[in-house]
Amino acid sequence: MWWVRYKQNAVVIPLVVSLISGISAAVQAQDSAQLRDSIALPPIQSPSHLTLIGAIELSRRNYPSIRMAGLQAAAAREGITQAKTAFLPHIDLLLDENYGTSNNITGFLAPQNIVPNISGQANNKNDFQGGFGFTTGGLVSWQPFDFGLRKAQVNVAQSSTKQAQTRIALSELQAMSQSAESFLSVLAAQQVLKAAQAKVDRLKVFLDTVHVLAQKQIKPATDEFLAQAELVQAQDEEIAAEQNNKVALAALWRWTGIQGENVDIDAGLLIKQVPENHFTVADPYLHPQALVQQAAIDLVRAQKHALERSYVPQFYLRLPVYARGSSFQPDLSLNFHEGYYPTKFNYAISALVLFQAMDIFTLKAQRRQAEKNELVQRAQLDEIVLNLKQQDAQSRAIIEGATRIANNAPLKVRAAQEAAQSATVRYQHQLASVNDVAQTQQLLTKAQVDYATAQLQVWRAYLASALARGDMKPFIDQVSQASLERK
Repeated sequence: MWWVRYKQNAVVIPLVVSLISGISAAVQAQDSAQLRDSIALPPIQSPSHLTLIGAIELSRRNYPSIRMAGLQAAAAREGITQAKTAFLPHIDLLLDENYGTSNNITGFLAPQNIVPNISGQANNKNDFQGGFGFTTGGLVSWQPFDFGLRKAQVNVAQSSTKQAQTRIALSELQAMSQSAESFLSVLAAQQVLKAAQAKVDRLKVFLDTVHVLAQKQIKPATDEFLAQAELVQAQDEEIAAEQNNKVALAALWRWTGIQGENVDIDAGLLIKQVPENHFTVADPYLHPQALVQQAAIDLVRAQKHALERSYVPQFYLRLPVYARGSSFQPDLSLNFHEGYYPTKFNYAISALVLFQAMDIFTLKAQRRQAEKNELVQRAQLDEIVLNLKQQDAQSRAIIEGATRIANNAPLKVRAAQEAAQSATVRYQHQLASVNDVAQTQQLLTKAQVDYATAQLQVWRAYLASALARGDMKPFIDQVSQASLERK
């Protein structure tokens, strides 16, 4: 009976839909798991001994922006595959089971999405009794040629991928340079802390001397209070130096991605040796930042080329294959033994040509917009190149000045040491005041800090030069050479 077949279809169809939904959900879950695995953070092992080269390597492997740029490049590469699928035929499948009346009328019906189409002759019985209908089919549609439009779209995807790939090198350069700068900042903060601690130790010895002289009434008690005030001031400077050291370490841990409570920072010869200048003149157009901007220009040009290929006729070869079944008979009587499965099969072959003639105005406006965008991107490239040339010139000047200051640093320390010792001796012989001793101690502390950080300033200048050239390798080679000389 018809209701038995209806019940069977009512049970089978939901089962098929449920099975398809389950398979789709399983595939989506598998894709989600693979995506989570691909973006999972790698385990970070905190080293017990950290050098400048090690800090740079850790930032290259661990900093999230580099990993993010790599994932963006991988996603862009998938866009190339997606663009190439346009060369494949399109296949659309249809399955429809319905129940409805056959009331029909002859006449014009404007295209719309509300009233369903009814095929067959007009029914004048005004019969509201319904019947079953079944429709299934497939449509194969393929463009044999497109005047280069799909190839242009693939070129757009390739340009987008190239732009994403150039960002990887830029992200690596930025992260590695920031890690090196943070490492040098930690070394500078440590040297300032050591100088502050040495000043506190010297002032403690001086306070003991003043205390003995005051007890013997050789010096007034006021000098002891002044010496205590200078010691407290030096202790405050030591606290500030400790704070700055911790702040610098926090920045280093950020760029290296480690937790360094028990990490030993190895300065090597960075605070004792001035590097030699082996940098050569670099082409600013090969800088990663310039390459990223050049990739942006290429992307705009590819988009403009795709627009130029858009105003063409579209040719389609189409092959529809379909089948239908209905409970309505030719005389409009009902046969409920049919309608649940196809009984009439058809196919067709067609060649379709579409040409959207009025799109020319929209495409012209889009091409003019693309041309202006290309000029904007080129202007940005010119600005980037000018900034890079300025940074390179500034880094050269800083290298020269920092090197000359580093050469003068030992003389400054020796002079400050002699002045501090002389002031202490003169005070003991009542030829100088506590203020004179404090000033010479401050001068000695500053000279020691300048001496300890002078070489670091040269290294920083070389780091700035490497960043301006867009290549960290010369800087890393110099640091490695300094490490080999230490051994």
